[in-house]
Amino acid sequence: MKHRILSLVQDRLKTLADLPTLTDYFFTEPAPDWSMVDDNKQLGKLERPEHKAILHEAISALENSDFTPEGIQVTLNQLLESTGQKPVIVFSLIRLAVSWAPFSPALNDTLAVLGKETVLRRLRTALG
Repeated sequence: MKHRILSLVQDRLKTLADLPTLTDYFFTEPAPDWSMVDDNKQLGKLERPEHKAILHEAISALENSDFTPEGIQVTLNQLLESTGQKPVIVFSLIRLAVSWAPFSPALNDTLAVLGKETVLRRLRTALG
């Protein structure tokens, strides 16, 4: 698993000192930090009930997803259609809710590595 994570983050890795910042959420449970959502240029335009509605839809969609990178991408694309939101909204919100990190590798790959159980738990915790 560690090799797979390293291959996901290596394009953003400038020095080895950056590695913990880029990968902590793969190994530890991040604490929800809604200020990251509020400070996001696009997500900050939505109200908290809208954020939560998107996360509820994401949970429903991902519960039934084949948890491979390809299957997750199909599910995410369907989620864009069902919510009527742009990728920058839906993908950023899901990324933040599962990692509470300022950036991550491709969302479908990140979710696949984290695994279905962890992703769903973190989405539910974000709604907490």
